[in-house]
Amino acid sequence: MSNSVTVFEGRHPWGVGVTATVVQSGGEAFVFDSLLYPEDSRELLHNIKASSLNVKGLVNTHWHWDHTAGNQIFFETSRIVSHSLSSELMRKFLTWDDSNRDAREEDRIRTVYPNESVADGSVLEVGNQEILFLHTPGHTPDSIIGCLKDEDVVIAGDTVMELPYLWYGDSRELIESLRRVQTIAGGGTVVQGHGGTCAGEKLSSDVRYIESLRSAVTECIASGKTAKEVKDIIKLADCADHDVLEKVSRQYEGIHSENVEHVYGEMTQVS
Repeated sequence: MSNSVTVFEGRHPWGVGVTATVVQSGGEAFVFDSLLYPEDSRELLHNIKASSLNVKGLVNTHWHWDHTAGNQIFFETSRIVSHSLSSELMRKFLTWDDSNRDAREEDRIRTVYPNESVADGSVLEVGNQEILFLHTPGHTPDSIIGCLKDEDVVIAGDTVMELPYLWYGDSRELIESLRRVQTIAGGGTVVQGHGGTCAGEKLSSDVRYIESLRSAVTECIASGKTAKEVKDIIKLADCADHDVLEKVSRQYEGIHSENVEHVYGEMTQVS
């Protein structure tokens, strides 16, 4: 993919994996997302140090726990970068009471908040490498991506994943963000928040999925269907491209069901 970019995959309780990405240049490194389990985060940091890289900072692509729980492991860096909304959303939603109840002291998760914000169009330097940040709401309100134009690589967080996930976001915003990411990525490589890397062309199928989902929900609402009925009626196979269905795991059936419920709520203004 690129000599400047290394992708790591950590574990996830849904069995879908979660991605952390290291951007390096001139002996310096910036890490995108910190994984979920402390032992995975420690292994990530160990591998970075084994490459004799100086970790200059950490980027949280959005507030979700599986991308921010490992922040505590990166205490050596004073820079944890995110969108300005991330800290507020973490304070609102994140709690580790259940996860920590039976954990060893060293494996207990403690929320560490970002301390530096980037906006749409912000640029961060890592050695001789420049990272352009874009605000891409839709998966969550605070989602950002990092673009390495010289490398034709986009680090997309959960703005791009094996199947779009809408529960904490907005379907229309994600369509626009995906179109924007595709324009930026062109024929280059996109690092997904789940599912490793993909080509920029894959984002067209993501847009088609959301548009098909919105259309199907609209038809069901017009015919008087309830939220529960709509979840039972609209199947993943009705909305996703055939090649997507061949690749995604069964876990995404549940994600699709939540997407249906969320879009129904958007269209009926049910919170």
